[in-house]
Amino acid sequence: MTPPLAGQRILITRPAHQSDRWQALLQAQGAMVDSIPMLAIEPVTDADAVQAVKSLIMDFDQFDHAIFVSQNAVQFGFDWLDDYWPQLPQGPRYYAIGLATAKAIRTRGAEPESCDSAAMDSEALLGLPPLQNPDGERVILFRGQGGRPLIGQTLAERGARVDYCELYQRLLPSAACEQLRSYAHTPDAITLHSGETLENLQRALEETGKRASLNDCPLILPSQRVAEQARALGFGKVFAAKNAGDAAMLDALSEAVSSRHC
Repeated sequence: MTPPLAGQRILITRPAHQSDRWQALLQAQGAMVDSIPMLAIEPVTDADAVQAVKSLIMDFDQFDHAIFVSQNAVQFGFDWLDDYWPQLPQGPRYYAIGLATAKAIRTRGAEPESCDSAAMDSEALLGLPPLQNPDGERVILFRGQGGRPLIGQTLAERGARVDYCELYQRLLPSAACEQLRSYAHTPDAITLHSGETLENLQRALEETGKRASLNDCPLILPSQRVAEQARALGFGKVFAAKNAGDAAMLDALSEAVSSRHC
């Protein structure tokens, strides 16, 4: 039986340290995979930013709810927690955006609140019963600098006291533009796992003059929200997955490839 992606060239853009599993999955489906990371995740280094994180971590037992927006937030957040809390305090309840983030929390010894929605996105998280009436309760939101404001704003409107623990920066990798400039192929699809990655791709396409040659490539995106963001940037062939998980992204990719050959 011919693999579903046999003969298809796919350009992936995940951070270098997170791309191996996705690349292997696509190759197992028969795809030829090229990787140009369009996102780098680096810890905050500014002295004030580091002190802000430290102060929140030291007060972690005072929080009622701890929300982690990504696997990176789990990695950086729990590394900090391990330094100051050899045993996690009993007070906070844990929450995750995405199934992979929930799994990452479990591997660090905590159990996140469950969510029935397969999407496990910000909107689904805000529908969880413990977050419906957090009036007066403290929420710590583990994320990168400049993250999406929906969760914090909504919980603040519900009466919660929200603190943002901004642990990392999202950057365009220094090698990305040169790698894209020398990229000689026209892929059958490009996969992007976040809105920040999409913005960085847009920037790199403009800086390298590659926008015209790659503008018609189907983009595989992790949500309808990011798909709308892509359309607003002028991309015409946009496919939205149900979420950023591997299975959902693969389904959207298969749909995109099938549509090209109908």
